[in-house]
Amino acid sequence: MSENLTRNQSIQQARRIINENKYSLESWAILIQDAQEKKIAQAREFYELLITQFPTCGKFWKIYIESEMRGRNYENVEKIFQQCLTKVLNIDLWKCYLSYVRDTKNILPTFREKMIQAYDFALEKIGMDIYSYTIWNDYVNFLRSLQIDENQIIAAVRKIYHKGIATPMTGVEVFWKDYCKYEMTVNPKAGKSIIESRSRDFYNTKRVAKELETLTRSIDRNSLCIPPTSLQSTDVIKQLSAWRKLIAWERSNPLKTEDTLLIIRRVILTYEQCLLCFGYHTDMWYEACAYLEKASRIYSNRGDVNLTKRFRDETSNLYQHAIQTYMSSNMLIHFAYADFEESCFNIDKARTIYNRLLDINVANLKDPTLAYIQAMHFERRTDGIKAARTMFKRAREDLRTNHQIYVASALMEYYCTKDKNIAFNIFNLGLKKYSQNVDYILAYIDFMTHLNEDHNARILFERVLSIDNLISKQCQLPIWREFVKFESQIGDIESIKKVEKRQLNIYSDLNQLEGRETLLFIDRYKILDLLPCSTAELKLLNYNNDNLSTNSSASLNSQAILEPTASDRRALLPRPDIKHLMPFQPTKDPLPGSHPTPGGVFPLPETALFLVKALPSARNFEGPFVIIDKLMRYVARAVIPDSFEPVRITIQGELIRNLGTMNNKNSRKADSDDEEEKFRLNMTGHTAMNIYQQRQQKRIKLDSNGSNADLSIPPVLN
Repeated sequence: MSENLTRNQSIQQARRIINENKYSLESWAILIQDAQEKKIAQAREFYELLITQFPTCGKFWKIYIESEMRGRNYENVEKIFQQCLTKVLNIDLWKCYLSYVRDTKNILPTFREKMIQAYDFALEKIGMDIYSYTIWNDYVNFLRSLQIDENQIIAAVRKIYHKGIATPMTGVEVFWKDYCKYEMTVNPKAGKSIIESRSRDFYNTKRVAKELETLTRSIDRNSLCIPPTSLQSTDVIKQLSAWRKLIAWERSNPLKTEDTLLIIRRVILTYEQCLLCFGYHTDMWYEACAYLEKASRIYSNRGDVNLTKRFRDETSNLYQHAIQTYMSSNMLIHFAYADFEESCFNIDKARTIYNRLLDINVANLKDPTLAYIQAMHFERRTDGIKAARTMFKRAREDLRTNHQIYVASALMEYYCTKDKNIAFNIFNLGLKKYSQNVDYILAYIDFMTHLNEDHNARILFERVLSIDNLISKQCQLPIWREFVKFESQIGDIESIKKVEKRQLNIYSDLNQLEGRETLLFIDRYKILDLLPCSTAELKLLNYNNDNLSTNSSASLNSQAILEPTASDRRALLPRPDIKHLMPFQPTKDPLPGSHPTPGGVFPLPETALFLVKALPSARNFEGPFVIIDKLMRYVARAVIPDSFEPVRITIQGELIRNLGTMNNKNSRKADSDDEEEKFRLNMTGHTAMNIYQQRQQKRIKLDSNGSNADLSIPPVLN
């Protein structure tokens, strides 16, 4: 009872966590385990929620399908397959599909045709997957089990074998061996020549398969697709890097084939499988769609109408799949999709894309201003300026838009219709709504000054800086700066001084005048990046051009200006010598003999490391091994005598070694023999002797020593 209570509590807690965080994987795992133990009628609602939250996870689709199959709800199973099979290219999901067809359609009279269609469909979609060996092998075994004309079976089986041995996959070597056996079984004489003709393709495929296995070894194909965060985990970064390496490798044509269609299909399959795990990454969607669009242009240049249309349709389908799943509110993908359809002269379809993005119930953009601007430009390109004005009117009625729509519309009217009066009217219309928006006012001023409208520009400055305008004095500072710049370019000296005096009064009211008179005076003579003082003088004055009108205190300017100087000064400071520091290596299980610390180890010193590398490996020593504890106990218990007695070693009562006395005698004999030999050579004058003479001399010496030695002492055995 207590276990059931604890389990129910964990399930309720998991549901509460998911309501707060939809991407809590641990909570989803608890609920999935609970759903698998229930009947499908009770768990169906949960499974629908699961695949809605993770629409590209093949593992979850497979769990849902298997639950329906256990309940024998085959109609629901087929509906689910129709929803996910072509969009989720997961190898396990496709194997489940083939198993379902094999197990449920075997009683139908058209079972053979349906099974062949299912296998052909699977090989077309996912037959290039590295783990597709099972599908190829099962297809061959199924064809060989058919009871039809033998020649038809041989032709069909051979066709599948030829395609399979040209596809890099994990079991391609086993597939090749089976093919060789099959050819030798069918016709031993012709089989050798057929095998020899196909061996080149196989060895090329074998080489590529090994490279592919190395690249895919670190990829987790069942990882869930969750939105990226600002601080991504190390595993996510590694997975994304592994997928990028695999995509770049596929695009490099590792098979060295001239079949462009095969290259494109392999690259797109890799992109689609990557998007199952990284569907929230905009760059992946755009790269995949751009690659398909490039493929359509390639075949368009070749004059192949069918393949051009095919890849254009695939590009459109991929864009459509993106905006229906993870990119439903992404403006970049919508813009790229609309541009693609516009380039294909599908104007109505492109307009539908923009309308979808602007619909608050579909895309749900918080700020659709940019979307309205791009839609307005699209309408101008396709239907003319009147259609663009209609879109501008629609944007003004949308309460979510901001001032940028007025600026974009006014500039479009000025550059496209060459009518500055319409542009003035649009700016004035926006000024009524955004009279306190500094960015909008500066954009209006910039437009006015470039039209050489001196009188109107002064009127605009006085209007926005008047007391009636409720814009704060702090926000007026960048406008005053533009006013001084404007008067410095076209006004006389009296007008410049008047504007500067009014500007100083604003700083005085804000208690920011101290130390700014000279800084503001510098702005009068500044042109682009030319300044009336040297760099050193500007640093001394704490002049900062970017932050002068916006910072509230001169201390911030001083800090920003002096920062490069401080960095230069830090470069001259003494630094510790890190050449002899040992790098820290994080590890979970430190090896014996290392320097373990919490979280890792420090490597051995350089000299000790060289010695360890020079020593033979520990695996080469097979024993005997000394038990250190027993050895130390024997040493501790040993009794050392006070007096020394020579150790005599005997075999069957005969003394063979007398340690302690013979060593001294032998050493003295050896020394005397060497001295006698040297003396004899010096006396005779012979400095060289061949090997035969040396042996003769040694034999004579041994004989003479043996005759004088004590016969009771045997020779020492070495």
